[in-house]
Amino acid sequence: MKLSGKERGTLKSIFKIRPIDLKRGRKGITANFIKEAKQIVSKDKMIKIALGKDKQERRLEAEELEQLLKVELISCVGKTASFYSREDN
Repeated sequence: MKLSGKERGTLKSIFKIRPIDLKRGRKGITANFIKEAKQIVSKDKMIKIALGKDKQERRLEAEELEQLLKVELISCVGKTASFYSREDN
């Protein structure tokens, strides 16, 4: 089920002031990165991640993270992507 526009707006305002939870390292999205991200999502139901430098690479990483973490992309501004999960992981 998709989020409504009002819900997305509320989440965007929360993410705007939320610090980055996790930064993607040189090795990219590794098993350890996914493990840490899943812990954060299970605790907070949301996560803010700093992605790589290349624009197309960031888009692909965001799509990959959506599937791996079972979350929905809320916003992607610059190198930072914000995700939200409705379900209990």
